[in-house]
Amino acid sequence: MDIFYPSGKSVFQKEGVFQQPRLITTIGSGILSKMLTTNAVSSLVRKELDHITDPEILNRIRELLVAPHSVERDWDYGHVGERFICWTVLEHPPSNTGIAYCEQGFGPSNPWGLVFLSGEYMSIGMDCGWFSTLESAMRDSKAWHGTNPQNYEVP
Repeated sequence: MDIFYPSGKSVFQKEGVFQQPRLITTIGSGILSKMLTTNAVSSLVRKELDHITDPEILNRIRELLVAPHSVERDWDYGHVGERFICWTVLEHPPSNTGIAYCEQGFGPSNPWGLVFLSGEYMSIGMDCGWFSTLESAMRDSKAWHGTNPQNYEVP
């Protein structure tokens, strides 16, 4: 199953050939790190969507998905100047916020985070803005105005 973004473009197929997610190694911020590809992050998003049973929130997430793109963000809890790559996967321009995936920082236990899309607050942020699932990040975001299940607790 491909993920189709509002533009209608699938990141899983290119000229009819299935693209496998893969890791590549890049040099960023002066250190060698492993970085996910767009296809790998899209695969993670697809797996998250497969676990969402509430059609209302699933549809809202699909409306706001964007092709994953990497943003280097400051990590405020480490060494001065330490930065991690976060992958923006969802954007809500009216609130200048989105959801990003990041394996570092609060990941891997809470890899889905609420982030600003632009402006002065472009760091990874605080732990209370990072979640174990894409659904729980969406339920706590400014883009979600629906209802949460009775007795809902963030996993």
